[in-house]
Amino acid sequence: MEALRLIKRARHALAEARHVPDVLAEARQAALLTEAVGARLAELDDDELAGLGQQLAEAAAHAAVCLERSVVRAAVLSGGRAGRLAELGELAPSLGALDGLLRDVGETLVVLACGADTESLYWTCIDGVDAVSECKDLAGRLRKAAGRLEGEEGAVLGGAPAERGSPLLVVRLGPPDEGGPTGEEQAPDYQVPGVAGASEEEVSVPVG
Repeated sequence: MEALRLIKRARHALAEARHVPDVLAEARQAALLTEAVGARLAELDDDELAGLGQQLAEAAAHAAVCLERSVVRAAVLSGGRAGRLAELGELAPSLGALDGLLRDVGETLVVLACGADTESLYWTCIDGVDAVSECKDLAGRLRKAAGRLEGEEGAVLGGAPAERGSPLLVVRLGPPDEGGPTGEEQAPDYQVPGVAGASEEEVSVPVG
């Protein structure tokens, strides 16, 4: 299956997840898919794309490890999309969609961190945000490199608006008090970023 189709499915599955274990599982699936895309890019003849692809694969593998915690293991990992990646397809739309997927994952993890009721969940989300942020930076560099390769240097690829200069700022509120719940992690229902009723502290703030 082509990368673009798998990435779109991953974004839809992440948006549909409502409970934290399921959301984290989908975030990990997104990281594994990103790793697979990076590995395919690393096989290209173009040295710049291949080098960045290898870096993306390594960064995404780290992100997947960060999200592989007890909360994730309790969820049913749907799909296994990374294993179904057969070809990259057109680079521009695929990399544009991947950039969007990684931004969705980062924003989702920020919301979960703000609402975390255990220290374990908090740090899982924060570590995931940092790792996914690195992947997103590499995806942006890949989009620029693909633009150069296709004679579109400086153009916005994949139909998505340029996000350079507006990285995701994570406001670290600190983990929950150690005196909080100590039993099984009971994750609150997931709310998409910007949902009505969210406090100002729960909203990701673009820089720049």
